[in-house]
Amino acid sequence: MNSIPEPFEAAAHEDKPLAGFVPMGRVGFVVHCTGLYVNEERSVLAARIRPEHLNPLGIAHGGFLATLADTAFGRALRLAAATDLPPATINLSMDYLSPANLGAWVEAHVQIHRIGRSLSHASLDLLDGERLVARGKATFIGNTPSLHGKPRQG
Repeated sequence: MNSIPEPFEAAAHEDKPLAGFVPMGRVGFVVHCTGLYVNEERSVLAARIRPEHLNPLGIAHGGFLATLADTAFGRALRLAAATDLPPATINLSMDYLSPANLGAWVEAHVQIHRIGRSLSHASLDLLDGERLVARGKATFIGNTPSLHGKPRQG
């Protein structure tokens, strides 16, 4: 029961990123998530849906898509705030609109709405080509020194 059904095995070797994407450096929890790529020039995170990302229905698991979204949010906010300190998610909402099938190339396109002194807000679209797979929105706390064990300046 824990093995990948035969139809899911065929596309496992098809895991090639699109032009301009390279494997994403991973730390912490995300080190367990395979198939993540980044395009630094476009500032887009993406994933090739692999057999290990599938739920029992044979489509991308919502938890994997939420991890892709959360990781893309954190990366975009960190870059926009010009800090090495990642923000912490305090709220993440996902609407799953269409399935991401095995082999799909899902890109996370982030829109930052506000980077405040303590809270930041952003939304994103997860796209498989032109097809909208999911939409997410989130609120973060972070990117200020006081949140990372250092006294706040000023």
